Amino acid sequence: MIRFLAIAALVTVSIAGPAFAQKKSARAMMDEMKAKYGQTFTQCQAIATSRGFNLRDMGDNDSEAVNAVMFIEGCVMGRQR
Repeated sequence: MIRFLAIAALVTVSIAGPAFAQKKSARAMMDEMKAKYGQTFTQCQAIATSRGFNLRDMGDNDSEAVNAVMFIEGCVMGRQR
């Protein structure tokens, strides 16, 4: 019985661990995109700013920050211009 509970606990932790780790802050996502896409990210960030996204005062889980990240990601992928 104890062995079963120990195995069940290990399985739960191994499944739940990556799910919790995947939640990143908006700032972390932007830093990751900036490192990966460089100049394209910078151009898309300028487009986002020109369209009214406030990138300086955004909080990590703020809905405006998430919207800005989504816009920039779409722009980098060629879906926004």
